[in-house]
Amino acid sequence: MSLQLNPAPSGSDESGEEMKSTDCLMLEHKLILRALDVLDAMRDLVEQGRDVEPADVEKIVGFLRWFGDEHHQAKEESILFPAFRSAAATQGRSVAHLMLEHHQERSLVEDMENDLRLAQGGQFASHADRLSARLRNHIYKEDHILFEDAVLTPAEDAAVYEGFLDFDKAHDVHTLEQKLAELRSLERKYVRK
Repeated sequence: MSLQLNPAPSGSDESGEEMKSTDCLMLEHKLILRALDVLDAMRDLVEQGRDVEPADVEKIVGFLRWFGDEHHQAKEESILFPAFRSAAATQGRSVAHLMLEHHQERSLVEDMENDLRLAQGGQFASHADRLSARLRNHIYKEDHILFEDAVLTPAEDAAVYEGFLDFDKAHDVHTLEQKLAELRSLERKYVRK
């Protein structure tokens, strides 16, 4: 399995149309949303006073940390956002706001990790709820506002796309495969009962 989640590594989709670099990120957003569905189901169980296996919670929080932050947001922050900033000064303000949200999301993941270590189910549920709401809103803003208003030329977009491919090559394919398998397993257990 390729680490690049783009179904058409050549840069075109199944219809032959050129894919934009942001299309790759939107595919990754779908995986993050799937993880949030699992997190939401776990939160609901905790709020109902039911048990959730701590190992499962660690896996979903680990997925959000490794894939959502260290993979996805790192690509945005190191490749896409600098390209947006250099392409148009008007993008700078939007990008700065999204970077702030990335930091807030990281903080909430850290809070959930602390809640797990301290076995604080109520706090975990509260932090999980806040993270899910923020990330869903954040993804919506990127997909439907920032990405639609992007001002990259085709050459700039192609450079960003190539940067994504290089970034993906540097990451551990085995870890991604393991994390995706864990996500599918958790979906079967908590979302698709």
